[in-house]
Amino acid sequence: MAGIHKTTDEYEIMTDTRSKELTEVLEKLSQLVAFDTQNPPRNINAEGGIIGYLKEQLPGFEFKLYDAGNACMGLLATRGKTDRLFNFHIDTVPIAPNWTREPHQLTIESDKAYGLGACDIKGASACMLVAAQHTSEPLALLFSTDEEHGSSAAVKYFLTENHDYKEVLVSEPTEAKAVLAHRGIQSANIQFTGVSGHGSAERAIQDNAIHKASKWLAKTLDWIVDLDASFQNLKSVPFNAGKIEGGIKANMIAADCSLSFGFRPLPGMNSSHMLESMAEIALSVTKDEQLFSLTPAFFGPTLPAASQDFARAITRAEQLAEDCAIEVGDAVSFWTEASLFSDADMTALVYGPGNIEQAHTPDEWVALEQLDSVVQKYINIITQ
Repeated sequence: MAGIHKTTDEYEIMTDTRSKELTEVLEKLSQLVAFDTQNPPRNINAEGGIIGYLKEQLPGFEFKLYDAGNACMGLLATRGKTDRLFNFHIDTVPIAPNWTREPHQLTIESDKAYGLGACDIKGASACMLVAAQHTSEPLALLFSTDEEHGSSAAVKYFLTENHDYKEVLVSEPTEAKAVLAHRGIQSANIQFTGVSGHGSAERAIQDNAIHKASKWLAKTLDWIVDLDASFQNLKSVPFNAGKIEGGIKANMIAADCSLSFGFRPLPGMNSSHMLESMAEIALSVTKDEQLFSLTPAFFGPTLPAASQDFARAITRAEQLAEDCAIEVGDAVSFWTEASLFSDADMTALVYGPGNIEQAHTPDEWVALEQLDSVVQKYINIITQ
């Protein structure tokens, strides 16, 4: 049985000055943290385990499981009819090195709750379980098991199904503020073809595939910098060349070169258009479209997604935050699955307890004050 580790003084502080709802949140959070949902390996079953626990904690709800395979699942829990959805991922990253506490035991120290996933984002799930038990109004909750996997198969599968949801609050650590915009993710691979030969040949400079990749990279970096782009508090477009492979040895002209890269477009930017510009840069280097190929890889839309009218989507998200009486925070650099819902033409915002700086770290923690704030807010949103 999971438990909460705390000192006598900390117990007195918690029981004397914290709300009844917070005490219940911590009890549920201790159970959620105790479930090992590290991803990888993502050993999460459709029956029992954390899925079974969620069902037990939501009496009176109907359940539907969306199974995208490979333990990528979404559990939809509904009570009555509503067009507003709340989304939570229940998987965590693997245990980081240098933990000084037991990762799967919730530890309360002063004003913080420590445990793997306490911040990202089992704390929000615990808040919602308590809020659901304190209310009786219509409510729709989607719990997914594979957000940390990187493919978001569960949410994507859910969105292929017919549903009547028009707006969603996606839980990630936002310090209990509504985030209406964030960067996207685009990774890709570009391959260049050269003409092999002896390294002493004068043509090596122009025929070497590695040289072509290097010229493309230099020009692309200059182009990225020259964009001088910004959105609210977010500046520039992060770009990273992560891996380069090609050639055989120093005295042979490289006949091939492959470069894997990624970038984080700002809200309002279209990743596909940016890739097209990068392909144009490659053509300026090779002078022949047969000598290179650019292949997109993982893609995560911006929030709002480029498929939506940007100004209209922001206005709708602002209205959702106002309807829920949630303070609006700054745009963020980290990516969330809210953009997938936005890409499906839903109004989406991100909201949850915790600070992203504590996510994915040893001794991950979430402030008790934020857990208390979020559980009260969930109750108010459901009952308003």
